[in-house]
Amino acid sequence: MQTFATPLVIAIWLGFLACIGILLSARFARAGFQRRLQQTLQPDEEEVDELLEEKQREEMSKSFVSRTLGPITQKMGRRFRGSAKAASGAQVRDMLEQAGHPMGMHYPEFLGLKMFCLLALTGVGFLSSFVAVPLIIQLGSLPADPTTNLMLQGLWVLIFAYVGFSGPTFWLRKTVNKRIKQIRKSMADVVDLIVLAIEAGLGFDQAVGQAVVKTKGPLSEELGRVLDEIRVGKPQGDAFRDMAKRVRMSELTLLVAAIDQATRMGTGLVHALRLQATEIRERRMAYIREQAGKLPVKMMLPLVFCIFPALFVVILGPAGVKMVEMSARGELGM
Repeated sequence: MQTFATPLVIAIWLGFLACIGILLSARFARAGFQRRLQQTLQPDEEEVDELLEEKQREEMSKSFVSRTLGPITQKMGRRFRGSAKAASGAQVRDMLEQAGHPMGMHYPEFLGLKMFCLLALTGVGFLSSFVAVPLIIQLGSLPADPTTNLMLQGLWVLIFAYVGFSGPTFWLRKTVNKRIKQIRKSMADVVDLIVLAIEAGLGFDQAVGQAVVKTKGPLSEELGRVLDEIRVGKPQGDAFRDMAKRVRMSELTLLVAAIDQATRMGTGLVHALRLQATEIRERRMAYIREQAGKLPVKMMLPLVFCIFPALFVVILGPAGVKMVEMSARGELGM
């Protein structure tokens, strides 16, 4: 009986000590979690100062227009949160994706910007109409009756309202075109850098990461977004195809298709990327030649209306002055 009691007592004591250890470890883990949570929710003064300085540096790195209009558009854009998924704004959302969300704007913030510009320029048009309309009536020799004055004032305000409502859309299109030009300009160099990194022994994802680190611009931002999506579990092909859908540029679409095909078929990725870089440069040179061919037509209006009149004044002006002086003296009749 005694021989069975001793192992039983030892097993009970070991179980008791194990329970105490589990309890203490749970208490220590809970205390550590509470301490980390308290530090996160109530950080020290030094951590608060560091966070405030970092936030201030981030805000000051933005442009003055972004710092000024950003809070206004965000506040006005909250009213359009419900209509953010409407089908009517699909084109604007696509343009915002192409532009890389300038000033951090999404569809509601863009609608807030349009509303702000509409109200601001309508007010400017209404205030300036009291000065501009009488001047237009005086210069155009129009009747100064109340009906004409009211019609011109309403037309003036409508012009400013139209500019305020359509101005953000034109600005967004210009931003999209500028960003696509920047991507087209830096695309061949980025592809060459990826090829060099792969030939140096890096994998494709690491080579793209090196290209993101070594270059700056919208293309590196898009590639960095692709890498972030891959890190969170998105398939590589889907991430690159989504990038091509966002940018909507033919050269980038062909590059993504070549990468996808080389990855699936197991062919040489370096050779495919080098061919794409050569083709991108050829397309870029063809685009430059096309733009250079349009220059004579674009220069026609400035030549006719700006440069030729000045040349005529410089060349024929002295002769005209001389003829006027001679006619005044009566020498032409002699």
